[in-house]
Amino acid sequence: MKGKMQEKVKIKAVHDDDLKSFLEKLNLLEPMQNGELKCSFCEIPLSFNNFGGVFKENGQLKPFCQKTECYLEVLKHKNTVR
Repeated sequence: MKGKMQEKVKIKAVHDDDLKSFLEKLNLLEPMQNGELKCSFCEIPLSFNNFGGVFKENGQLKPFCQKTECYLEVLKHKNTVR
């Protein structure tokens, strides 16, 4: 049985060693350090231990955590917002 062809998703990665400077460039470092940066889906406070990434929606950066369900939500948004 042949598998269904799926659309490729481009993922950009940042090494842990560069995460601090990456967040600083996005003006997200201070809010994270102050406990103000939250996952756009489950709303838990983000830290260096649970930060999953950011995606852009309607011109705004949206951070998310490492939970699988939140990452799957990112993929859903990516497929519906173009």
